[in-house]
Amino acid sequence: MFTQLKPFLLGCLLLLNFQVDAQQAAQSDKLDNLIREFLSISPGLHSEAEYQASLGQYKSVLKEFESLSKQGLNFDEQIDLELAIGKAKTKIHEIETVQLYKLHPVNYYQLGSTNGHFVQPMPLGAVAVRMALEEMRRLPEILQNAKKNLTNPARIWTENAIYQAYYAKLLLKDYVPKMVIGDDELKREVLAAAETAWQAVDDYENWLRMDLLPRSTRDPGWDPEYINYYQTVQEQLVDFDVDEMLRIAEADAAKTMNEMKELAKRIHPSGDLHTVWDVMKDEAPPYEEVVPMAERFVEMTANWLKSPQGSHVIDIPDFDYGVQITAPMGRRTLSFGGATYGPTLNGRLTGYYVITPLEDILTEREKASRIRAYNPYWTHVISYHEWLGHTVQRAAARLNESRPMRLGYGGIYLSQAWSFYLERLLEEEGYFDDLLDHTTNLKTRMGRLQMRMWRIQRILTKLKMAKGEMTFEEAVQDYIDKVGIEWTNSFIEVQRDSQTPSPPGREIIGELFIVNLREEMKELQGDKFDMRAFHNELLSYGDIPLPAVRKLMMNKIGQSTQR
Repeated sequence: MFTQLKPFLLGCLLLLNFQVDAQQAAQSDKLDNLIREFLSISPGLHSEAEYQASLGQYKSVLKEFESLSKQGLNFDEQIDLELAIGKAKTKIHEIETVQLYKLHPVNYYQLGSTNGHFVQPMPLGAVAVRMALEEMRRLPEILQNAKKNLTNPARIWTENAIYQAYYAKLLLKDYVPKMVIGDDELKREVLAAAETAWQAVDDYENWLRMDLLPRSTRDPGWDPEYINYYQTVQEQLVDFDVDEMLRIAEADAAKTMNEMKELAKRIHPSGDLHTVWDVMKDEAPPYEEVVPMAERFVEMTANWLKSPQGSHVIDIPDFDYGVQITAPMGRRTLSFGGATYGPTLNGRLTGYYVITPLEDILTEREKASRIRAYNPYWTHVISYHEWLGHTVQRAAARLNESRPMRLGYGGIYLSQAWSFYLERLLEEEGYFDDLLDHTTNLKTRMGRLQMRMWRIQRILTKLKMAKGEMTFEEAVQDYIDKVGIEWTNSFIEVQRDSQTPSPPGREIIGELFIVNLREEMKELQGDKFDMRAFHNELLSYGDIPLPAVRKLMMNKIGQSTQR
């Protein structure tokens, strides 16, 4: 009897497996389609109606995401679903609760594609030109919608938008005519669109001055719960709320200040910390020598990483990198330098450490203050923070990751955490000792500690402003007193960081997370642990939350993904 039933039971089992496989395939297809739908949602011309339509779309797709069963998805799909739910909730929160589009006037200068033509040394081609053309044609309507949306930002946010108008007009008037465009008709269209966009920016700037500025009365501090929402929902860092970030930052500030004071005694006969800072800043070269100096530092780091002394740290992806002048739209944000991700050209990724020029808009006093940030010690540390940090991280993700949700997530932690983690890592791994003479070594270590205190102050000032324990002016002064940043850069730093409720702990908290993950992997892998392999793997997933990176790395070595 059993022998006769055996084929029947086997058939039932095969049918059941087929049904399960079909259900799982349906779940996977539904997730893929929902992710594509989610990533396509955009407010378009940034009108109130479009924001409300986007809000409805986000709520609808979130409901669909939450209806999916993880049991029907493989591990990678489960991670993507978690990311999609977190990001959808964040988008809803940003439009419905924070209403950032009513408070962020500088965000309406939608000129990224146009600005992108000037972040690298080669022309981008006709497709990129047409993207810039469409962007410039859309800008007048976007700025008209901005006038209808914006209510009462903080005064310093509106002032920042007024200042940014200078760069937008500079881009449209002085830079766009330099685009390499082979088609004469297309060139005429681009120049006409740039002129119309310039007029729209000029009109918007006047409106900001005359209308929005007088009613920009909001306090620049954010509700701490807004910051916590981004931290816990978007970045999945549930153990690091506002109070915990403050606790970590205050302890780190005391430790770092003591280290700087001890180091000052080894650098200068006075032993005075502020004297040492001034001596270092006084060594800044004339601006004309800043780019060659930065190029030398980038090449120095690259050569060391490829040498036997540094090859254990990371593999540098195959991409074009170097030093460029900051394109106009990045100059207000990057007051003395930063990273710019260039487009793919001839099949190759590009990414640059950018140096911001001393603009004609600056007074002589402001120029004299700004140039001091380009001292060789800060420039050296920032150079490898930017290109080895940000641009290498972006290149590694583009070369290794293809899942749309991960490429489109846009988390704020991993890139900054990795770049900051490198600042200390290279010192610990012998880079300073291998390449720098004794005095330069000590001063570069001081510069690295100043960069650390700078990131600590980002936490302390933003969160204390959020809790009503510090004013904007006190925050600016803290950067001057405790970091040694010049007053011109300090003001821009606080102004920029205050404009959104995004969490400020991405460097300090992010570094802590990476170090803990590295030690965890060492313990699990024992003698098989390889630092270079760990770093290569860390960067391969793109800008997704650090806890998600941990899950993926742990799953790859077959370990539990639970804390």
